[in-house]
Amino acid sequence: LHTASNGLKTGEIFKNFDSSIKFDSAKNRTQNFRVNPVDGTTIEFWLKKDNFITGSTEKEVVLDLWNGVASSSSGYGRLTIYITGSTNGASPLRATLQNGTTGFVDQSLAATTFTTSSIADGNWHHYAVSFLSQSTGVKSYFYVDGDLNNEQTIGSAGINELSGRVNAYIGALQTSPSGSSAAAYSGKLSASMDEFRFWKKRRTS
Repeated sequence: LHTASNGLKTGEIFKNFDSSIKFDSAKNRTQNFRVNPVDGTTIEFWLKKDNFITGSTEKEVVLDLWNGVASSSSGYGRLTIYITGSTNGASPLRATLQNGTTGFVDQSLAATTFTTSSIADGNWHHYAVSFLSQSTGVKSYFYVDGDLNNEQTIGSAGINELSGRVNAYIGALQTSPSGSSAAAYSGKLSASMDEFRFWKKRRTS
């Protein structure tokens, strides 16, 4: 974001950045992909998928947010939303959210009635996932076509804001996840996606 790190002269304005994003912590304009589950985080998108080809990849990444810190460090921060065609009876929509040693890995987000055939039906669907950190754990909300599909509390403790600069990849991994040998750029999404949105708050649909 444009912070004018060298300061502004008296009366000077952002002449070249009037329509761009400007740093303003009071308005939560600190970085585009700020992940602060205490305030809430929401990801929404339209997706059309015909099938899963598990022989090519079992997991397909929708969004991978990472703060660039090594997974062995206490400052490691990661939020990954993905789908899988190999569920073993669990939901095919899953997430990993980690901040240092706190968080969760490979967590099912949807109800058990939401299966691989629910996703891979060749039709457009709107999906939304919200996270809200609380003292008793992280509440997750999953919506399908505007209706709440599943609400749950994950873990027993909350998760604070991911530190540092958070970058995002849509449709693949940025780097190997913690505890995984999956390489950068793997987990490629095989689907059509539209109207992806990231919100720095909890939304209800």
